[in-house]
Amino acid sequence: LSKWPDTPHCADAANALALRLANDRNLRYVLKPQEFGNTLNALSKWPDTPDCADAANALASRLADERGLR
Repeated sequence: LSKWPDTPHCADAANALALRLANDRNLRYVLKPQEFGNTLNALSKWPDTPDCADAANALASRLADERGLR
């Protein structure tokens, strides 16, 4: 999705996934390191979207707490 950030359907799908990620702690914690990095990178394509920013902040919290992700 992040390869096409200006495509409305991709942006809408990313926003929906970001909302779920922001609201589901368990989902954030089952991401493996590579998935975690890919997700955080993808969210950076929509920095002005509140749900993407919320999801990125939630992932940043996990990153701060979990040394193995750094």
